[in-house]
Amino acid sequence: MMIENLGLEIDKNYNVKKLKRWLNYSLSSSTLYLLSWLWHFTLILLFGAAIMFVPFMIKILFEEKRIGWILFFIIIVLIPSILIYLFYKSSIYFRILELIPLAMYYFYCFLLRITIIDWTDETVNAL
Repeated sequence: MMIENLGLEIDKNYNVKKLKRWLNYSLSSSTLYLLSWLWHFTLILLFGAAIMFVPFMIKILFEEKRIGWILFFIIIVLIPSILIYLFYKSSIYFRILELIPLAMYYFYCFLLRITIIDWTDETVNAL
């Protein structure tokens, strides 16, 4: 290939490392303190970040053939979102119940963050 002739190396773990970097992103304590006072703005940011990150995360999981993680995402995040929207949309508790899938999404990201560390080791050992 042309890339081999140029002496460029393709990192087989590039997507996993990129996902790992995004999952390990953290905010400073002063930013978190400020956001604690602005609940509505914070919720908008949390929903926006989740909506923007999901397609990237699903793409990486498909490329890495992590079907179990995709099914776990569907079970823990998508199905509760759909059920809450269908059955409780007209309820007075809808605003509170719609936060459950958001919390489950960030819990899912936490679990993914813990296990993704081993993924780079698996691909290196497989070579």
